[in-house]
Amino acid sequence: MIISPPLLKTAQGNQSDEDWLKGLMPFESKGNYPISSLLAWHGGQHIEHTDTGTRGEPVRAIADGKVMFARKPSPLTGENAKPDLAINGGSSDGCAIIKHSTEIGEGLEGQVEYYSIYMHLKQVFVQKNQPVYRKTELGSVGQCNSNNAMHMEIICDDDNLKKLVGREKGNLDLSKDGRMDVVYGDMHFYLPAGATFYGAQPSANSQTGAGTPAYISTTPLFISMRFEKGNCKMSTRQENPEILGEYTCIGNEIIETDYEYNLYKAATTLANRNEIASSAMYELLRFGRVINIDNETAIPAGAAPHWRRVNYPDGQGWVNLNAVSIKKYSDADFPHWMGWNLIADDATPDSQCNSPTLLGWLDSDGDKKYTSKELVQVLGQDKVKERLSRSICKFPTEWEVATLNTRYEWIKTESDLLETPLDTDQYENFIKLITALCFWAEADLGITADHWHFHPREFIGHFRKCGWLSPNELIQTIPITVKKLSETTFRSENIGSNTAIQTRVNRWGRHLNIVLRKYSIDNTIRRVFFFANVWEETGYLRLMVEGNGSQASYAPWYGRGLIQLTHLSNYQSYGNYRGFVTRQITGQFSALGWDPEQLIAENDHNCIDTAVFWVNPSASAIGRNILIEADRGFSIDVALQTARGTNGNVSIEKLNGLDGRLQVAYYLKYILLEDIPLQDFEVLTFTWRRSSVKTGQRVVRGQVKRVFETGNHSINVDILARRPL
Repeated sequence: MIISPPLLKTAQGNQSDEDWLKGLMPFESKGNYPISSLLAWHGGQHIEHTDTGTRGEPVRAIADGKVMFARKPSPLTGENAKPDLAINGGSSDGCAIIKHSTEIGEGLEGQVEYYSIYMHLKQVFVQKNQPVYRKTELGSVGQCNSNNAMHMEIICDDDNLKKLVGREKGNLDLSKDGRMDVVYGDMHFYLPAGATFYGAQPSANSQTGAGTPAYISTTPLFISMRFEKGNCKMSTRQENPEILGEYTCIGNEIIETDYEYNLYKAATTLANRNEIASSAMYELLRFGRVINIDNETAIPAGAAPHWRRVNYPDGQGWVNLNAVSIKKYSDADFPHWMGWNLIADDATPDSQCNSPTLLGWLDSDGDKKYTSKELVQVLGQDKVKERLSRSICKFPTEWEVATLNTRYEWIKTESDLLETPLDTDQYENFIKLITALCFWAEADLGITADHWHFHPREFIGHFRKCGWLSPNELIQTIPITVKKLSETTFRSENIGSNTAIQTRVNRWGRHLNIVLRKYSIDNTIRRVFFFANVWEETGYLRLMVEGNGSQASYAPWYGRGLIQLTHLSNYQSYGNYRGFVTRQITGQFSALGWDPEQLIAENDHNCIDTAVFWVNPSASAIGRNILIEADRGFSIDVALQTARGTNGNVSIEKLNGLDGRLQVAYYLKYILLEDIPLQDFEVLTFTWRRSSVKTGQRVVRGQVKRVFETGNHSINVDILARRPL
């Protein structure tokens, strides 16, 4: 899934993705989720907008999809104005609804649908049944009760809730590991009471530590493992004994610098000591368990240790996260100890929130009475806002005309909460305004009016951690054309029709997703540079074996795989990493002991898994994990360094296919990152070989050899996006 907020602005400096999103979609807006200050259900988030500059920032599609409903806004002023919309200072009735069909993991359980709703637009640029893509301009922000703001919702039905969240109700099941077909984001571990912690780091193949334990837990603990730009951050939580369902952090995060960058070395070291394939051990350290059981040897709980230093109450120690009693999960499981709650316990027909769960959270003094003053105070607390934002709630839409009176009659009756109820005229005006804004029957989305709601910012932020790409998203990463150097002139080459690209993606897409997830090439900037290189290496997924390789001087050890293995030593290294069985065989592969045609060229998963090249410093041409370069952000220098790491650490004129690699990186900047193209091309200026043929001469050991000469180039990169069929 690729997803972004409805209003886009460039991140500032080293601003984290989380802070960037908070700035674009702040909680401080007047429309609270999932309840208002009058304790009425509110299915979305109000997003205020300043519209500074000569042209207001447009509202954009958060992801690819199809427009299911579009309503052009009615004028708020002038002779054609709708008087009902002027109530409460004026509200725009422009609206667009998009259905998003995408993937977050493998198989049917990974295929999901949800809807995004954009309300209070002063302009609407799209129409019903129109396909839209992430960042497509939908309209512009209008008025919401006189404020320059829009209302946004993200909703789904029962079937898709189970796919999106992994369950239908209640807390996560702690008796078993989390799902394996959908895995992304941070990894989490449930440690029941009785977990043993040691003061000193145990040996790599020891199931227990030496000496007396430093601590044995008396209550359940929850460990989270997060990779971030090479570092690994470990945090510990426990339930607050005084507040049911609230989990608090123990101490500060423990940060292990460069742990992610050194994961290959750690995996091979531990694998050798435990006599387990390094590839399987890599998954244990990456996910806490082996999840690709179709292609890896499983490591059952207790079979090999996974020692990590973590916090426990009043201290730190080493704990084996692969002990038999410990269960493993990922962000894809929406762990309740991370604040995620499924709320569906309001059986009343009106729009007032009567959920015992939420009311319990808001009852600050425990008297089970709720006044407007108390609610304003409680709802203004950051801690409460955060807890409410991760509640996934089921209640009826506020946009259905047929049920308006049933849902809003309560606002005419005085109560502790509503000291000044609406009189008859006020109520009629209120109903007129809501009626003018309603759309549910007309939109006819095909889901019930009583459905599940997500806080938009939390939904977007959560799924930005999901790196699994749907076929349609993968197709878009391959440009339509690139310019290739032909002698001293660049000529445009067509990469292939949508039908041809679709065929390639259908074959390789699943394996690409599995491998990119494993090697943490699952955020947007890393994928930009990875795809920029492997698309060039493979002819855009067309070739997985080096052309005319059998004629090469190093045959039969010519290139095979996504990042092509070349030379006997690299084949041996990869075979050892995967744990391939070596045998006494005859013929051209006798020195290797296994057949690379069978195990790589003809095995689709293994073919793609050669991407391990990127995270293996000893195989990378630059002698370090290439993720280190990609994490520096987008620049032509980073593009050059990742190209050197992939193709060869040579002088710039010797880098093969650099013209294609750079152009694809620039193209992907607009597909995968948040950049907005201003036109259909971008000027790229770079230094490379002057000509595609060797025009220079150099004397080597007394002999004159033809060599490439350097030259400067400036070309227009075609950034027109490929769109699926």
